[in-house]
Amino acid sequence: MKKSPHPAPAAALIIAGGRGTRFWPESRAGRPKPLFAFDGQTTLLDDTIARLKGLIPRERIFVLAAADQGAAFRRAIRGTLAPGNLIVEPEGRGTAVAIAYGAAMIAKRLGDQALIAAMPADHFVTPAAEFRAALGTALGLAAERAAIVVLGITPSRAETGYGYQKIGSAVGAGFKVDRFVEKPAPALARRMVKSGKYLWNAGIFVMSAATLARELGEHAPGLAAAMRQFGTIGNGQLPRAYHALEFDSFDRVVAERSRAVLSVRAGFRWFDVGSWEGLWEAMRPDGASNVVTGNVIAIDAEGVLARGGQRLMVLLGVSDLVAVDTGDAILIARRSAAQSVRRVTDELARRGLKRYL
Repeated sequence: MKKSPHPAPAAALIIAGGRGTRFWPESRAGRPKPLFAFDGQTTLLDDTIARLKGLIPRERIFVLAAADQGAAFRRAIRGTLAPGNLIVEPEGRGTAVAIAYGAAMIAKRLGDQALIAAMPADHFVTPAAEFRAALGTALGLAAERAAIVVLGITPSRAETGYGYQKIGSAVGAGFKVDRFVEKPAPALARRMVKSGKYLWNAGIFVMSAATLARELGEHAPGLAAAMRQFGTIGNGQLPRAYHALEFDSFDRVVAERSRAVLSVRAGFRWFDVGSWEGLWEAMRPDGASNVVTGNVIAIDAEGVLARGGQRLMVLLGVSDLVAVDTGDAILIARRSAAQSVRRVTDELARRGLKRYL
């Protein structure tokens, strides 16, 4: 891997995708998952932007969203980011295409040596200072080694729903990634965590636009060609060209194939908050049993996630429940069934109850 001798501006590319069907009834078609308020007040997107403070200036923080959700995100960033910092892709085509498109738009403004930290908008991270420290190290390593740098998290459990990276030999302030393992079976996850040689893959990638173009050229030439065209193609032609792009996730298209991938071990707590169960796990203060927000009283309740609205919600003698009241809809579910909440939206669609979607 070559060393990059010149300092370059750092930018953040926040990928704001996802319908958030697992967070129904709070997340709806007009309120995408990144605009979900995890604590009842602060949205996941706002939290993602805020924790970059002091590391990347607001004028170099960009949010990427699909066209059908563009209006919602324009409203969401008003007063926080400049309107021009919303990058709208014609449609969602996966993270490989999203990162290539976002990087091309940023490079058009800042040059192809600009360092880009691409990250999801829907992760829960604390404390913010540790996040900035790890990301700062990753930015330095990406510039020094002309590499793609990913952040790794020390596992707290044998989680089967996350991706893992195997720790290789030391390189500067980080290390080589020997291999990636995506969503391992329970027995394999336990062995990997016990070995101490694996970290969770946080899905945060740092690289220059030039490094990304180089790696796409080697592993996905069609996407590399599209990336070169993104900055010059007319708006009338872009939707059709974009729709023709068929690529998997950035992990599979680039990270798992590249020989120029390094990692930095991060010291923050990290949760890929993908369901009510995941939110309960992330929000428990000091491992407390219940996570309660809003107008809720819990009596002899255990393992409960409850989010109240204007009406008083009382939970008495119950356990392992999710209870959410949004005024027009109430969800009551076993916490263990929270991953299946998308079945609710399927059923609502089947019944023609579009006003609740």
